[in-house]
Amino acid sequence: MMQRVLAAMAGGFMGLMISGPALAGTVTSDGADLILKTKGGFEVTTADGDYSFKVGGRLMLDYNAYDGVINTVEGQTGSDIWFRRARLEIKGKAKDWSYLMSYNLTGSGSIDQLHASYNGFGKMTVLTMGQQKEGFGLDDTGSSKWITGIERALASDAFDTGNNVGLKLHGGNDAISYSLGVYKESIDADDNALDTGVTGRIVYRPIIDDDLLVHLGAGFTARDGEFDSLGARLGVRGGEDRTANRSRVRYAGGLSGDEQQSYNLEAAATFGQAHIQAEYFSSEVSGATAPDLEADGYYLQLGWVLTGENRGYKNGAGVFDKIKPSGPGGAWEVFARYDAFNVDGAEADPAITVEGGDATVITLGANWYINSNAKLSLNYVSSETDQLINGEDDGDAIVARLQFAF
Repeated sequence: MMQRVLAAMAGGFMGLMISGPALAGTVTSDGADLILKTKGGFEVTTADGDYSFKVGGRLMLDYNAYDGVINTVEGQTGSDIWFRRARLEIKGKAKDWSYLMSYNLTGSGSIDQLHASYNGFGKMTVLTMGQQKEGFGLDDTGSSKWITGIERALASDAFDTGNNVGLKLHGGNDAISYSLGVYKESIDADDNALDTGVTGRIVYRPIIDDDLLVHLGAGFTARDGEFDSLGARLGVRGGEDRTANRSRVRYAGGLSGDEQQSYNLEAAATFGQAHIQAEYFSSEVSGATAPDLEADGYYLQLGWVLTGENRGYKNGAGVFDKIKPSGPGGAWEVFARYDAFNVDGAEADPAITVEGGDATVITLGANWYINSNAKLSLNYVSSETDQLINGEDDGDAIVARLQFAF
């Protein structure tokens, strides 16, 4: 009996994998024929391409060992092994509509993204509604799966707009990508800081071909709400019990600003197996009864793919994508990044507290793209601040990550 059941199941799976009319006794459909795809996730799509449904996700298991200013406890070292991200993703399309649902499985669980898009106007005019990335900066707009460093650059973290609920108009072709949206606080906000925000970004590619890409961009965000600080993590993120320190400037005595404006410039290029990218950010918090908080930051990143592959790129979003290995041994990449975060004259005002102040981070790293789904990364991080945090003004970290994205 069991043998007959197994044989029937095997016949059903074989029928699903055959392109063409469904076989009797296996799968039936009252519409177009179905095609089953298992590369990079589990996807079912109709033969005419009008409908699709895909289940995917990402698992990122990190090991961190850090000391000095990066640690939260003076004079101690810290280490963690933990899931930096564990997300389940469901996405698909129904004719002119597409959707994405992404849920964080770590901690108490939370919604990462939940939105629908109307694509009927064409690739240059897509309308997305729901909780989504605002799209501010190159490093932050790109997926966490395929950024070069284990963590994003110091300045990208400092001025991150996060994922919020809103309405965004966006699109792209070979030469130009853009996005413009209006947002309110996210579904799972830890604080109720953001009342409304307007965020825009534009990218121009004067050169784009297989071996040479030049990327130039700019962005802005203007936000109303309740804001009390500007700051950035010092290059490392630990587990729930050990979160790395920040260099930041903030209000004292319970003050807060009610407006925040941030701007950025971005530039990047790929030259065959070499790639370079840089960004500059500037931000100010202001309010009727609070003095201005001002900070800026920048980074420069250089990378080289030792095995000769090119770094992927997505024209529609204007972001870099994964490196696809060309051989059975995978693809190897090395990189270096210099980050800086600067506080502008805040120490002179008694209503403002400076923690760490100006900060720099140097990151050296290597990535092994084992295949199209798996990636192993190792980073060395060195951080310095011009003022003490918990009695320290410098620190080092070794960070490793095993990632599986499907």
